[in-house]
Order: sequence, then structure tokens, then C-alpha cells
Amino acid sequence: MVNISTRRLIYVCSRDHAYTFVGLPEQLRERGVTGRVLSYETLWSCRLLPRGTYVMTDFDRLSPVEHEMAGRLHDHLQEAGLPVLNNPRHYRPRDSFLKMLHAEGLNGFTCYLPSAGERPQRYPVFLRTIAAHRGTLSDLLHDQVAADTALLQAIDHGYLLRDLIFVEYAAEPQPDTGSFQKHAAFRVGPHIIRANTVNDAGWVAKNGTEGLASAEQYLAERAEMDTYPHHDYVMKVFELAGLQFGRLDFGIVCGRPQAYEINTNPTMSLTLAHRNAIRSETMRLVRSRLASALADVTQPVSRLPLRVPKYFKKRFVLGHRPRRF
Repeated sequence: MVNISTRRLIYVCSRDHAYTFVGLPEQLRERGVTGRVLSYETLWSCRLLPRGTYVMTDFDRLSPVEHEMAGRLHDHLQEAGLPVLNNPRHYRPRDSFLKMLHAEGLNGFTCYLPSAGERPQRYPVFLRTIAAHRGTLSDLLHDQVAADTALLQAIDHGYLLRDLIFVEYAAEPQPDTGSFQKHAAFRVGPHIIRANTVNDAGWVAKNGTEGLASAEQYLAERAEMDTYPHHDYVMKVFELAGLQFGRLDFGIVCGRPQAYEINTNPTMSLTLAHRNAIRSETMRLVRSRLASALADVTQPVSRLPLRVPKYFKKRFVLGHRPRRF
């Protein structure tokens, strides 16, 4: 077989959440890169792996055994000389991540694990799950009685105690509109790319409410695509978290950024149409710069496949039959 080099980006995520990468392969192809998604479920059963630059994601959706095997996969890829963004062993779940940022002085709020017997020391708080981005389970809770009640209700509804966390409230409404904003930024290796801001009527600010943002806010958002004031903060959070790829979601409270989470498998199939022309331009810039950053970190590698070592036995643990890639 002739050993011809190629530029291939391999995006690794859970099988049911590959939709996040939709639209990027075409953008990458325009930049001379072949982009494709491989699920962990597929990788576990491979005898041969494609060479390329790997982006490993979705750690909070892996079981402990799968997470360990993802770490072994990372090591095997690096030992073969392949670039890998994100070491699974460095990933911190939501509780550890928030506690670390509070201890480092980057966040003014913290969280509490009821499974460890921790009770909120400041209110208000809210209850949510730790893993899988399933969102909040309560409104704002203003005292211990309300917190205890919310916790018991969540357990009665089938949630696991070990997956529950109380988080101190850290948000504030915009003074001009009364709406709440969730800011975000992507990291791709050395690149920080400002993401779209979510404007919402509620403090959770997850999906946004149409019509709340003003024309002035869209102009400010576009201006930050050229000069991003939170670049250093975002990079520092990623460095502390030990991650080279993902999207940091954060709010601005009393003029200071407050980090909420790093999503290692963020949605990048961004909608480009918007009623506001400035917002549409910003969204196109975000997508274009994401694709360019991903292409920039993709290094030429051999087309020859990489053999999976014999010790990589996750496929037998789960009963998968070995396969050629």
C-alpha cells in the first residue's frame, strides 16, 4: 500500500449525539480537510483505526469503564504520533469543575454535593443533574427546607443521588431589557472563538427567547468577534480544566465573567438565518472561524490505518465483535 499523507479530522462522540457536527464536514472539505464523526460505540469494536487528528468529546455521557477506555484510546493514539485534542483523564465532572474555579478565584459561586452530605451555605441555589446536560430540576430555592424538599422530589422521580448537585445562583438581568444572557466561547487548540449569546426571559437562559435582544446588543456581539474582551478568561478556564476543545458557557455578574460549564461536545451545526442581518453575519463568522480553527489543528498523517493493540479489550467487555474499520 502506498503511504500517501492526508489531512483528516476525526470527531469522537457518543452515537446518539453526533448531530453536533452536522454541517462541519462540508466546511472542512473547502479547507482541504476530510472531517468525519466516529462514535465511541464504533471505536470500541474496531481492529483498525483511521489515522488523523482526533477530537475526543462527550466524556460526561460515558460510563466509568468507557471513560477509562477512552483514556487508553487517547494514549494509544498519541503513542502512534497522532494529534489528540482533549485527554479524557483530565476531564472534571460539573461539581469538580465548579469547585475548582471557585477555589482559584475565577468564580464567585460554588456548588454542593448532597451525596457527600454537603448542604448549601448560601442561598438561593437550584438543583440540577451533574451529567449529560439535562438541565435544572428546580426553581430557585431560598432556604434549607426548600432544598431538602426539591432533593427528595428528584429522588422520588428516579434521579440518582450521586448525580444531583445544588448550585449557587449566579446571574443577573440586563439593565436595559430585563432579560438574561448566557455568553459562550469555543476553544479549538490555540484558538478562542466567540460564540453566539443566548438572550432569555428566564435566568436559566438555555435556548433563548425570540425578540428579546436589541439591535444594540447584536452590534456589540458583532464587535466582539473582532476584539473579544473575555479571551484571556476563557483560555485560563480551559487551561485549568486541561481541555483543548469545547465550548465554555458563562454569565456576566457584577461585570465579571462566571463560568457555568465546558461542553466538550457542543452544537456546531449553527443556524445561519436570522431576522437581524447583523446577527446573521455574526453567526456566519462563528461557523467559518470554527471550521478554520479545526482545519488549522488538523495535521497531515499517513493514510495507513492504525492497528488496535491486544490489550485494548473494551470490545470484549461489552460483547462487541471486533471489526475492521
